[in-house]
Amino acid sequence: MYLAYSGGDLLKLDLATGALDTITTGLGNLRGVAVAGGSAYITNFDGMLQQVDLATGSRRTLAAGLPSLFGVTRVGSTTYVTDGKGEIVAVPDGGTPRVVATGLGFSYGIAFDEAGAAYTADMMTGRILQTNVTTGTTRVLASQAYEPTSISVGADGLVYFLVAGEVKRVNPVTGVQSNVTNINGINSFSFSLAASGDAYTTGIGGGEGLWRIAGLTSR
Repeated sequence: MYLAYSGGDLLKLDLATGALDTITTGLGNLRGVAVAGGSAYITNFDGMLQQVDLATGSRRTLAAGLPSLFGVTRVGSTTYVTDGKGEIVAVPDGGTPRVVATGLGFSYGIAFDEAGAAYTADMMTGRILQTNVTTGTTRVLASQAYEPTSISVGADGLVYFLVAGEVKRVNPVTGVQSNVTNINGINSFSFSLAASGDAYTTGIGGGEGLWRIAGLTSR
């Protein structure tokens, strides 16, 4: 597992042994991290998207001068990020960043399904959104009374999100929502869903540490 710290450190955690190693430091005020093809793609609050080689720790800047960046994910040869202006920005390898969707509110994360649809969670209005990044059109899948702070798509094709310690999911085809589990005793802001179906979350201000929710997608 790779962890991005707000102080600018990118760390690697061996889940089998608990060994924690530093990949690189000095990356700025970090927010999101996505791993693909031997690289980590990292956003920071100062509007910079960086790529870090996980083997060597070397880095390069893919985009700078953008609004504050938060969520990040990688699809093919393009990195997609969410920003503080309620936008999804596409950053193609070797290309110019371009806004592909607007009006999404504040989403701390972004996820894609196998069909290429993007999902975000608006913490300001409680909306779980599905966006076509080709056309920029968006539809509301679900609405929450409190802020959703996480967004993931499972191998089962369902969309998972966290609301005040309660993990929920919604079927993007039918719109049916259900409760999956509650994270009791852990003050968690968000979680990351692995391909195995397990999810990982960090505790803050109580229940500090890294936690695993085993078999989340099979519950």
